[in-house]
Amino acid sequence: MDALTERSPLHVSRTEQDDDWTVVVDFSSLPATADHVTVELVGSEAVVAVDAPGRQTEFDVDLPSPGAVETRRNGVVTITGGN
Repeated sequence: MDALTERSPLHVSRTEQDDDWTVVVDFSSLPATADHVTVELVGSEAVVAVDAPGRQTEFDVDLPSPGAVETRRNGVVTITGGN
């Protein structure tokens, strides 16, 4: 089982294993709750926006393939899919 993991300063990580992949966006260190974070899945891209008191930002996350599913828990957005 080969896995590729990348991590950026934006607290975004990507893991690929076989035909499945996971992208994780960790907002737990920001002053933001799930109500302050929106994620829009558009093809093979996720548009992530934070609109919290004192912190407004938006960035795009490239996904390995379209057809992803998003879940949230404890300040972490998880986007999963398969090739």
